Amino acid sequence: MSKYINFIAGEALNLSVGYLAGLSASTLVSKFFVKKGWVNLWGLAAKREAVRKDDYEWLMFIASYFIGLLVMVSVNYLMQKIRKRTPPAPNIPAGQP
Repeated sequence: MSKYINFIAGEALNLSVGYLAGLSASTLVSKFFVKKGWVNLWGLAAKREAVRKDDYEWLMFIASYFIGLLVMVSVNYLMQKIRKRTPPAPNIPAGQP
């Protein structure tokens, strides 16, 4: 049962880290850019830099790629640090005390 709980907890952690990385990428792009459209009179009434829909999607893709890469590298680094700090369990045969 513990194996299943660890698996589910690990998957939940992975999904939440991925979700937060994607959310931060979209927040970063939407903070500085806005899509041209009817709402902002095709960029004339925009308070941020207005870009075409295709450019906005490319910016979103590039930002999510680099933020995802940064998150994966940092998680990999932290996991390696944690694994080096934890001593390995002793390998004791079943018949010995």
